[in-house]
Amino acid sequence: MSRPLPDLARITRLRDLFLADRPDRRALADYWRDPKDIAAYDAVLAARIGWKWNAALSECADRGFERADNQTVLDYGCGSGVAARLFVAQFGAGEVLLHDRSTHAMKFACKSLMAANPNIKATQLTDPDDTAPDVLLVSHVLGELDERGEQQLRELIARSKRVIIVEPGNRPVARRLSQLRDELLDTFYMAAPCPHQSACPSLVAENDWCHLFATPPPEVFTDGFWARVARELSIDLRSLPYAFLAMQRKDCGDAPAAPEDPERLLGRAEILKHAAKVRSCSADGLQMVEITKRHEAQLWRALKKRPEQLREAQAQRRRD
Repeated sequence: MSRPLPDLARITRLRDLFLADRPDRRALADYWRDPKDIAAYDAVLAARIGWKWNAALSECADRGFERADNQTVLDYGCGSGVAARLFVAQFGAGEVLLHDRSTHAMKFACKSLMAANPNIKATQLTDPDDTAPDVLLVSHVLGELDERGEQQLRELIARSKRVIIVEPGNRPVARRLSQLRDELLDTFYMAAPCPHQSACPSLVAENDWCHLFATPPPEVFTDGFWARVARELSIDLRSLPYAFLAMQRKDCGDAPAAPEDPERLLGRAEILKHAAKVRSCSADGLQMVEITKRHEAQLWRALKKRPEQLREAQAQRRRD
């Protein structure tokens, strides 16, 4: 039997706030009115963000991101705590600090984390200014901050040993993340998804941006709950654009091993009659790679079916 839908009016209100343009870079006001807002958000919008985190964390694991057992993990702007829950499931933790401007959010995040991980200590953190975590998680926060808030985040990043940031895959926010990345190159190694430690080539041209697409769990497409969510909210469950960075402070360990593949495919493939064109990032900059039906038929067919599954396609290409 399908799960009952949460309050769709609450989800619609929150989604409209998140998607609203803020060209003047004003900070987004606190939008959590009560615990029911958090619960509705966690059931739908946070779950979709969680699919992006799963994709990012999987890539981090492939790139050698070490476990965090016995370490302090801070989920900054935690919301319902989905980033912390998924990070702990993949990499462990000793203690998890959950910070949000909303007490409703921190309480929900603590409760949900401890329910999934009863052996992990979870603590609400009202003021993170003096905190220096081993691992800092930042999820869908950058686009909500004004310049002052972004500076506070930069100071927190500077005190952290390792950082994972997952953001929406739209051009303005993704470019802000790339700009932040380049400003941190002197003090941080880029662990993922970047295949190099050079300046971000997606900032060279105004219309470029570094973004990827996550793949929803297959059961989503057979689950009556998600079918109703997609219909009622007009959500394309297949479209999950995101941008992310995983970083390690240079004074906290050796540089991460160079990736097996010196390039990272970005965005979504453009499917033509006899070829697929894909944007590739490497130390040499952004380039257009062509995958032809004649020479790479199996890969071309896979991209034609799912043009956003570039990480899987890249792995298949490397195996071939």
